[in-house]
Amino acid sequence: MGQNYTKMSQSFLFQRSKLRAKLGFTWSVFLVLALSSCSFARAVAENEPAERVEPPHWWTGMATGPLEVLIYRKGIGSHEFSLQKAQGVELLAVERFANPNYALLRLGIAPDAEAQEFEIKSKGRGKAFSYRYRLKEKKHAASGLDQADLIYLITPDRFANGDPSNDDVPGMQERGIDRSEPYARHGGDIQGMIDQLDYIQKLGVTAIWPNPLYENDQPRESYHGYAFTNHFRIDPRFGSNALFGALCDSLRSRDMKMVMDVVYNHIGDRHPLYSDMPDSSWFHLHPEFLKTNYRATALMDPYASAYDKHKMSNGWFDSHMPDLDQRNPKVARYLVQQTLWWIEEYGIDALRIDTYAYPDQDFMRSWAKDIKAEYPGIFIFAETWVHGSPVQAYFLGDALGPEPNHIDGLTDFQVHYAINDALTRDAGWTEGINRLYYTLAADYIYAQPEKLVTFLDNHDVARFFGYVNRDMRKFKMGIAMLFTLRGIPSLYYGTELLMAQTDGHGKIREDVMGGWPGDPQNKFSREGRSEEENEAYDFIAAMAALRQKHAALQDGHTVQFVPEQGFYAYFRSSETETFLIAMNASNEQQSRALETYRELAPEGSALMLINGNANVEFGELHIPAYGFGIFQVVK
Repeated sequence: MGQNYTKMSQSFLFQRSKLRAKLGFTWSVFLVLALSSCSFARAVAENEPAERVEPPHWWTGMATGPLEVLIYRKGIGSHEFSLQKAQGVELLAVERFANPNYALLRLGIAPDAEAQEFEIKSKGRGKAFSYRYRLKEKKHAASGLDQADLIYLITPDRFANGDPSNDDVPGMQERGIDRSEPYARHGGDIQGMIDQLDYIQKLGVTAIWPNPLYENDQPRESYHGYAFTNHFRIDPRFGSNALFGALCDSLRSRDMKMVMDVVYNHIGDRHPLYSDMPDSSWFHLHPEFLKTNYRATALMDPYASAYDKHKMSNGWFDSHMPDLDQRNPKVARYLVQQTLWWIEEYGIDALRIDTYAYPDQDFMRSWAKDIKAEYPGIFIFAETWVHGSPVQAYFLGDALGPEPNHIDGLTDFQVHYAINDALTRDAGWTEGINRLYYTLAADYIYAQPEKLVTFLDNHDVARFFGYVNRDMRKFKMGIAMLFTLRGIPSLYYGTELLMAQTDGHGKIREDVMGGWPGDPQNKFSREGRSEEENEAYDFIAAMAALRQKHAALQDGHTVQFVPEQGFYAYFRSSETETFLIAMNASNEQQSRALETYRELAPEGSALMLINGNANVEFGELHIPAYGFGIFQVVK
C-alpha cells in the first residue's frame, strides 16, 4: 500500500509537522504555502476546487443526530449563515476553525421533514456564498453478506480498461499509464468491471469488492487507492460517481452485491483536508516524522508500554499518509457521515475496513454503532493483518475485547496462514496441516466464526498459485478448503487464471490479459485461456456451484478429526445432508478405515464422491499424495 517517496519529499513532510507543532496553525500554514513552491511537493492541489460542501447532499429520516456540513471557501469562516426555504430544517450552530477558509454548519432535520431543496446562504467580507442543498428521501436497506456468498476482490486499475479515454486526465498529478511499470497506473477502470460482469458471475461470484475507487490525486502509486484525496468523489481515471452508480445498479440487476473498501486511519497527503487543514487537531502531528510500529498487540498487551501504544495508534502508516485523529468529534462525525453518504447514495451492501487496528478503537466502536443504527442489515468486516487467533479475535470484541465492536467479521488471516502452511510445510505436531486444525480449534473465542472472511491470497500477499510453487494438486486442495470450511470465502481476481507472482505489491496486482485493447490474448474468454487456466477456472466455478447448492457446505456444523501424517478429515452437516472432506497434505498416498468416521458416516451409509480424486474401497478411504475428496454421506 505504501509509496517510496524521495528523502527530499520526506524531509518536507517532517519539517512541516515540526513547524506546525512549534509555531501553531497560522504561522505553519504560511510556511507550508511558502515551501510548496519547491518542485518536490505542493500544499494545495492545482485542480482542487475553490469551493467544497461536504456531504454535498443528505437524506430525510436518518437516525444518527444532527447533520454537520463542512464548507470550504476562501474567507468563509468569518461569514454569517442562514437557511432559505427550508422546511423542517434548522441551523443549530455555526462552528469556526483556526483556518478562516472553513466553516461547519450543524443542521437539525425534523423527523417529519420531507425531501426538498433549500438554500444555504452567507454574507461577509468578499463575495457572498450560496449553495442549493438537497435532502432526498432515504430508501436503501443494505442486503449484507452471509456464507452463501462468494466475494471477488478486484484491484480496479489492473482488471480491465473499459474506457481508454480516461487513462490520462489533465490536472491530475500522476499522468498517463505505463503497464511495464508495476507501481504506475495501468488504466483499469469501472467500465472494465461492468464489461466483465458476465465473466465474474459465471465463476459463481455473488459480491464484488473493489479496492478503493475514491479520487487518489497523489504524485506516485495512485493506482491502489489507499491514500485517497477526496472522500466524496470517484477518481476520474476510474470513471465518475454516476458510473459507479451504474456498476452498483448492474450488480443489483444480477442479484449481486457491492462491498465497499473504506479507510478511516489515514488519507493521502495531497488531500485538501491535510494540505489546507481546518486546524491541526484533525491529525496526529509530531515534531519529527513518527511511523507506526504496526504492532496491533500493543493495544491488548497487559504489559505494553505507553510509548508502543502511542506509536501504534498515532504514528503514520507511511510518510504520505497523514494519520487522522478520530478522537476529534468533528473528524469522527465527518467520517461517519461520509460512510452513510456512500451507503445510501449507491446502495452499498457491505463494508470492508482497511487498517482497522490503527485508528482509535473507541471511535471505531462508535462509528460501527452509528452505521448499524442506520443500516442494521449491512455487513461490516475489518482487515486485521495480525498473527495469532487471540490477537485477531480481540478486534471483534466478542469475548477477548474490552467491549463489543459492533462489526460482523474480520479478514481471517489465521486461516490464510494455516492453509498456506498446510500445503507448503511438512506435517508436525503444530506445523503443516496441523496448523489448520489448531486454528479451527481456536474458534471458541469467536461468537460467530462463520462470519469471518476467508481467503487464500489478496492484494497484499503472494499469489496463492505461486506460493504453492505452481502445483495444480495443491492449488485445488486450497480451493477445496476455501469452499468447504466455515466462513465467507473471498477470491482474489486472477486466482482463477493461475496468476502466480509472489514478489512486490505492484507485481502481484497483475493485469488481466484481454482487459486492454490490443492485448495479444483475452483471458476473459475460454478461447484465450490455456488448457491449465481453463482447468482452474472450471474447478473454481464447480466448487462455487457445489457450495451454492448445498446448505451444509455454507453454514453446516463442522466436526474435525485430529490430522495424522498429513491426513486431515472434517465433516460439514445440516439437518438434511452431511459431507466428508478428506485431505492428504503429504507426498505419499494414504488410506484410512471408514470405522474412524462412523459417528458421522454410520454403518450402512455410503460415501458418494462429489469432487476430488479420492476413492473408497473395501471399507477404506484412499487419497493420493496432495489429493482430496469431497464425499456426500448417503444413508
